[in-house]
Amino acid sequence: MKKIIVLTILTAFFLAGCSTQNMNSKKIKVAATIFPLYDAISEIGKDKVDAVLIVPPTSDPHNFSLSPKDIEKLQGVKIIFENDIGLENWMSTLIKTLKDARVINTSEGITGKVENNNPHIWLNPDYFTAQCSAIEKALVDADSVNASYYEANFKIYTDSIMTEAMKLRSEIDKLQVKKIISFHDAFPYLAEYFGLEVLGTLEETPGALPTPQKIKTIEDLIVKNRIKAIFKEPQQSTEIMNAIIEDTHAKVYMLDPIGGTEGRNGYLETMKYNVNTIIEALK
Repeated sequence: MKKIIVLTILTAFFLAGCSTQNMNSKKIKVAATIFPLYDAISEIGKDKVDAVLIVPPTSDPHNFSLSPKDIEKLQGVKIIFENDIGLENWMSTLIKTLKDARVINTSEGITGKVENNNPHIWLNPDYFTAQCSAIEKALVDADSVNASYYEANFKIYTDSIMTEAMKLRSEIDKLQVKKIISFHDAFPYLAEYFGLEVLGTLEETPGALPTPQKIKTIEDLIVKNRIKAIFKEPQQSTEIMNAIIEDTHAKVYMLDPIGGTEGRNGYLETMKYNVNTIIEALK
């Protein structure tokens, strides 16, 4: 009888352990609208989450259109992390389709620092780590059993970003010229953190071609301020810059506001790439 009792107790402990293990190993399916947020949920959630990226890194999130295949891969998603501030105007369609998914606005709490409804807040490391905090809290809320796991990963991830950001800022401080001109108005928050000045942007509205007057204005700025470099982006067609290059002889460098491609496989790598590119162009 004693052997039976002991065996029963051991079996109960074994089953309880298996139950706990299954609970801890079950992944939460979550999605991010853009790559920087996807990188954050992947690094904070790691093997506890099944992360899905909605907008491919090479696509423009401003003008993205959801396909049936996009909707299909998002079935079963519990949380969708968005940037908001007008970046994902297509989100209303997705929310209607995935009614059970919880939408987390990662920019909530940062909106007071937004300028001219410009949504590219993640390019300021201070703002991005605040977005990461919103991600971490949502994951903890959804999966409290693994709260310490998410909290530890959040700290490692954001500490590495801020440590590198401060090093890069000290390198920018050494530059004599800190003025830049970009194709698209994506970099005011990056400039804010790193002590740069965006003199002008060629594309005032995403997807809209600049007028001849706008092109002339940019050319005048380049000549007046002796700008040696202008910056394009991989997500957009920049053929219109060819005339400016020909007229001003300015060199063209590429900045990537999104990342997620070779050499820019994470937020940290993309930040380093962008700032080092600016340093090289302005030296």
